[in-house]
Amino acid sequence: MSLTKWISVALCTAAVAVPASAARVVDPNSLDEVIHRVQEQQKKTSSLEADFRQEKELALLAKPEQSTGHFTFSKPNNVLWRYDAPKRVEMLITNGVLTTYYPDLNRAEQIEVKRYQDRIFKYMGASGAIDELAAYFDFTFVNKSDDPFYMLDLKPKTKGIAKRVRHIRIWIDKKNYLTTKFEYTEGDGDVTRY
Repeated sequence: MSLTKWISVALCTAAVAVPASAARVVDPNSLDEVIHRVQEQQKKTSSLEADFRQEKELALLAKPEQSTGHFTFSKPNNVLWRYDAPKRVEMLITNGVLTTYYPDLNRAEQIEVKRYQDRIFKYMGASGAIDELAAYFDFTFVNKSDDPFYMLDLKPKTKGIAKRVRHIRIWIDKKNYLTTKFEYTEGDGDVTRY
């Protein structure tokens, strides 16, 4: 084979090989793909209802405080948190107003949250919330084959953020890509889990 032919064959082979190797291979279990699927699922979700258990470990309390209740979310901006125990409280956000109702006291309070509403619902619907978190936190992605969930472990990138939030953990169901558990540690060490 002449040198010219060999160079032509080599260039043709390289021309075919480069686009093939440059094509994106999607790993369905990668952090980027899981985040993409979570965001797609959240775009498709117009309403969500769930019972919840909230556990708070506070430095001032000898043992963790547990609350239970029901959560209802409806796009674009309606949410109801109903705490059943230990104290009954209902918190409704709609039309830019947070109404907190204490049934046992027959008392209600209203606060305008319109200026915060976009941020509140951004995180609840997570429309871009994960991207925003990535600006402030380093992500560690945990995917154990025997677990039914993925786990995102977030640590603050700066000391300024760490003063308010030391740590966040998010568990995501491997089948439906919805958050099943959420935990955050505040700057003072208090921990809240859902």
